[in-house]
Amino acid sequence: MKTTLLFFLAVAVAITTITTITTVAAATATATAAQPAAILAHDIPGTYEKRAAQGLAIYKDTAFLLSDRGYCRIYNLKTRKQEAAFELATFGAYNHANAASFGAEFPKGNAAFPALYIAQCREDCLCFVESIDKTGSWLVQTIGLKINGHYPRNYDWVADAPKKHLYAIAPAGPAAPGGAREYYITKLPLPPLPPAGKNRVEFTEKDILDRFTIAFPNLLQGATILGDRLYLPVGGNEKWRKPSNTALTDRAVIVVNLATQTIEQTVPLNAALTVEPEDAAFHNNDLLMYCGQEGGLWKINGI
Repeated sequence: MKTTLLFFLAVAVAITTITTITTVAAATATATAAQPAAILAHDIPGTYEKRAAQGLAIYKDTAFLLSDRGYCRIYNLKTRKQEAAFELATFGAYNHANAASFGAEFPKGNAAFPALYIAQCREDCLCFVESIDKTGSWLVQTIGLKINGHYPRNYDWVADAPKKHLYAIAPAGPAAPGGAREYYITKLPLPPLPPAGKNRVEFTEKDILDRFTIAFPNLLQGATILGDRLYLPVGGNEKWRKPSNTALTDRAVIVVNLATQTIEQTVPLNAALTVEPEDAAFHNNDLLMYCGQEGGLWKINGI
């Protein structure tokens, strides 16, 4: 009788434990599901001294916030304070500074930060490589890509530092009205930096390591890479939205699997924010997206 009683007591305890675990798990799942797609992590203005927000690069706890024409603000993600602001070496009307990323090498004489790769996104759509610190920057390399003797409209250049690759992203053709637009994702070797001074690297078809296309209707903005994934912030300011450009202005982060060469995930952001996505970069394991107008660095969830 005593043994039977102990058995039923053990079963009762087990059932209670399982019920508790299930309840906690369900509550956690509900909380996760209710989490917004984007949360304002750093309240930083996008437009700065009348310059529109553009590229973003992060190295350790330091964020480099670029604006149109190549203006740079340096922001400490730990102290939440701006530490510097200056014109890049490539500052000018010819530079949109659409995207930014850090490479693998440290330029000669600069032990503070690796080389910074900046997408021109105007004129020949080149990639400017600058040595940068908290006092200013210096041009060390210019990279171009010619296909059939012409420069494609490479809106984005993004470095994959661990694998020493450089990706260029360009439209493959005009967009269908209200429909998706195809983009070339072109993989290139990350060229070594010059031992001194500056140089120019001109890639052609023979230098391409791989190339594929993806398609989406949203307005392409910046780009960043982590592992085998390419993250593309897309879309526009809600104030621009009208019936003829609804898909173009839809805000999201598109995740591209570079191994399978397909779009793996799209994180919709219309409900989370109304400002224009510009560029993105990882801080530790968090994807932070830099936005225009009122701005902000937004932590993207669900990635």
